[in-house]
Amino acid sequence: MSTQIDWTELIKDRKGVITKDNQSCGNIIGEDEGNIIIEDGAVRQHFYRVAKSAARAYNGAELILNISYDELKTYEDKDEGKGIVESITGSIKDKAKSVKEKTVDRLDNDEHQQQMKGKRFDQDIQTSTDTNNLNRENQEKELNRNTDRGDKSDENSTNVDSSFTCEKCNTKFTSRQELKEHFSSQH
Repeated sequence: MSTQIDWTELIKDRKGVITKDNQSCGNIIGEDEGNIIIEDGAVRQHFYRVAKSAARAYNGAELILNISYDELKTYEDKDEGKGIVESITGSIKDKAKSVKEKTVDRLDNDEHQQQMKGKRFDQDIQTSTDTNNLNRENQEKELNRNTDRGDKSDENSTNVDSSFTCEKCNTKFTSRQELKEHFSSQH
């Protein structure tokens, strides 16, 4: 038998309760301050508020009390459980609120991390875009630098006769452009 009792687990699982004379007396449904709350009966319900110190042990299936079934009747809540139900409801609301706050805090933290990942992703995309643009500009500069615009060729020089010969058919032309057109159309 266990000496450490996890009240929350017993309440959550609505574990059965038995008296020291081995009489079933209901299920544990809640706790408040130093007491446990036991519900007995399905149709005509009885609620008992018993000090936690009256619990002898928990055997994994049932909570065993140090009081007899007849003694248990003195712990009955005559208010037909109104106060008990309200205290249990309040306790459940408090625990739900605590869980909700923890969940919201965790979600806020997860959302913040996702936003930071998004910012880093956006920064990476911007860096990649900037790098691609710079590479494109450098390629254009290199292409322009290596492109023969003809401004230094013999064609544009004054007082110089120049001719251009097709290496395939030995035809002569007066400009590079003519040679280029001939080559693309004939060969």
